[in-house]
Amino acid sequence: MATSTLLQYLQADDGDGVALTGSPSHRRQVERFIASAAIAEGDAVSFDTSKTADSQKTLYVVSADTGAATSKCFIGVALETAAAGDEINVVISGLAIANVAAGNAASAGVPLMISTGGDFINYSAGSVLQNAAISCEALAATTAGKASVIVFKQF
Repeated sequence: MATSTLLQYLQADDGDGVALTGSPSHRRQVERFIASAAIAEGDAVSFDTSKTADSQKTLYVVSADTGAATSKCFIGVALETAAAGDEINVVISGLAIANVAAGNAASAGVPLMISTGGDFINYSAGSVLQNAAISCEALAATTAGKASVIVFKQF
């Protein structure tokens, strides 16, 4: 089910000064898909274009991997871990905590593209792959191997 991209709430408290738990507005869009294979939380994901039926090519997702022709169509970042056949929520636009390969995203503002195994790497201007996200912080500023990123809507 598609989610709304309308702004839902701006305040960090309930109006009486009581802090809200969680984030009042991530300003992100989340879509639900089916995992073709195991996907880790924070993985960059791609449509699984290996599916025979055309209708399934945009229903199933896999960890993005530039080493396979059928997993290069980046669409977002997995919000949770999923096994093959599980439904999974994917951030297709906006803020997400993503897996980033070591040695990349040394600071905020680094453009990112997909690599192998669901990781992001620094964008290369000569690449045929799309600029998929931008880092909001340095890699491992909060959690080892992960960084906050803004996902650029691709789909």
